[in-house]
Amino acid sequence: MKKTVISILLCAAFVMSAQAQKRTVESIRQTYAEVHEWISHMMPNDEGETGMPPEYFELKVMQNLPGTGPHHEVIRMFYGEEETEDGVIYPPHYLRFVTAKYNFAAREFYEEYLYDEKGRVMFIYAITPDADPNMTPCELRMWFDGKRLLRFSVKKYEGPKGYLDIASLRKGTFKEVYSGTDIPEMYKEEATHCKDRALRFLEMFKGIDRNTYL
Repeated sequence: MKKTVISILLCAAFVMSAQAQKRTVESIRQTYAEVHEWISHMMPNDEGETGMPPEYFELKVMQNLPGTGPHHEVIRMFYGEEETEDGVIYPPHYLRFVTAKYNFAAREFYEEYLYDEKGRVMFIYAITPDADPNMTPCELRMWFDGKRLLRFSVKKYEGPKGYLDIASLRKGTFKEVYSGTDIPEMYKEEATHCKDRALRFLEMFKGIDRNTYL
């Protein structure tokens, strides 16, 4: 019963999102929260139980890179099912949400990408040390209505110096240093990197989805 209710609510949220003429920062935040709630029911609790069967792609990469040593990536792609005619057992999928965690030497990175049903990125969130000249970890957020940037914000980490993993950083304190409708010059390179990654993840998802057994 719980799974049925969650599925109904999620479908309703997706339909409302698809029908919206224009997106706002507030509507994207609501969709983001709904998607996180949906995903939370797939993740095991302390007893190893889930509220609904997990459905996502997971890619793990382990490499030994020249100059920086061991490199690990964990990418998860959560997807929805496209609307089809009655009787279709395995509907086509569309990419809904991506998380990516990776490192270069001691520097750790984390990214999230939220997509609409047409494959357009709606929201990007990233923790990166590459956006700051002093390599202080920063949180970057970008909200989109189609190709139009609605808002760009930057928050800078305020806390103990030295190595901190992503889990610690996400619990730490960040202070907002910029919020606006333009991307300042010093953040353009990293913002472009994130937007390019959003497109590459979409292509990666399509490639994986075409090559699974269903």
